[in-house]
Amino acid sequence: HGYSLNHAARSLKLKRSDTIGFVVPDLSNAYFSRLMAALEALCRKRNLLLLTVASHEDPELENRAVTSLLARGVDGLVVAPCQKASLPQLISNKARASIVMFDRDYGSAQFPTVVSDNFQGGVEMTRRMLETAGAPFHFLCELAELPSIQGRIQGFLSACQASGVPDGEALLRFGVEGTLSAGQQMMRALITELKGAPKAFMCSSLLVLEGALQELREQFGGIDKDILIGTFDDHTMLDLLPNRVFSIKQNEVALAARVFERLIEPASERNRHNQNDVVPSELICRNLS
Repeated sequence: HGYSLNHAARSLKLKRSDTIGFVVPDLSNAYFSRLMAALEALCRKRNLLLLTVASHEDPELENRAVTSLLARGVDGLVVAPCQKASLPQLISNKARASIVMFDRDYGSAQFPTVVSDNFQGGVEMTRRMLETAGAPFHFLCELAELPSIQGRIQGFLSACQASGVPDGEALLRFGVEGTLSAGQQMMRALITELKGAPKAFMCSSLLVLEGALQELREQFGGIDKDILIGTFDDHTMLDLLPNRVFSIKQNEVALAARVFERLIEPASERNRHNQNDVVPSELICRNLS
């Protein structure tokens, strides 16, 4: 009969909007894109609409995104916070929407939090790289203040100590800018320090690795296939490198499933079980034979 459902009126009547807000730092990051796709598929099965906003690691943009989504009456909110200062705003709206934190654990007991096991991933990859390289190597880190990156750094330091590397902290290098440019800057400084290309190095993310590889190519005209590479997060493009590559693959499907479970569970359950959910990651090894 040509009838069109008025979703605004329906939401008022039912006191729910059938929408979920999703605030992520950067959708160009393959990890966040894959997690968004997995979460969207779960929402679709429940006839829920996922509204995604990127904060670009900017606290002001994150606050505006959270405010905007809550103003639209989302039934649930999933946030990968770029700042601890987001917590008071979220806590004050806890009664209005189901809220779940993911990827970054700022130590709040107020919300369910779902994260990858970054520490164990750091331990495993560092240990295997030390065995393969036969010598210590540098770890290029950006956004080191984030809890997820801190977990990776602590895993690196723990593995160095267990392997008899005397001063793991001296092998850490930090970028002053986020993402790709940080990788370029850190690799440029490392090449200057070593007076040549490193024989092995590890990166805190794929975007840092991309920047580091660009700098190697720019300075040396290519990437020496004998350089041993390690990176957090995984992408099939790594298959195109002739190098030996270790990467930590986060389980986006399992992470999304756990986030969704915590999102839709009854409020009484959320209040009773506010502990973190830690999802194991997988070490991927390429071209080792």
